[in-house]
Amino acid sequence: MAAPVFDHVNIVTRDLGRSLDFYTRGLGLVAVMDRMLEGRWFERLAGADGACARCVILDAPGGGCRIELLAFDAADGEHSSAVGDPTTLGLRHLALRVADLDARLATLRTAFGIDAQVVEVPRDIVKSGKRMAYLHDPDGVLVELCEYGEGGPVFC
Repeated sequence: MAAPVFDHVNIVTRDLGRSLDFYTRGLGLVAVMDRMLEGRWFERLAGADGACARCVILDAPGGGCRIELLAFDAADGEHSSAVGDPTTLGLRHLALRVADLDARLATLRTAFGIDAQVVEVPRDIVKSGKRMAYLHDPDGVLVELCEYGEGGPVFC
């Protein structure tokens, strides 16, 4: 089984405009996707009914440095502060791309007792298709394992 490769880092931000300015004007990244994430699949990922967030995926010209910025629509203006909660502000997870998500999850289940739920991202968000699962490493770091359909990550 092939080792995973880096896919992206995820940052939950309170002020998306400020973060976009920093990463685009300040660091030279460009937006390759900007849209709302919502629906049952996203509620399952966030672990909260009614969860929705604006998602902007940034990449370096030529690739290689993807950052996913999320701004949750928190009706009360509050965010979680729990370690490992996908809605907590700041650096939230490390995403690793794997060639065979089911095989990798089977290994983690057998070796570490980790039982992660697979979620399919709608194709109107990732045109090529994407299956993903969240899990925690032994120190509680949130890790996303993801598998893309043919052609790799193609965003809508």
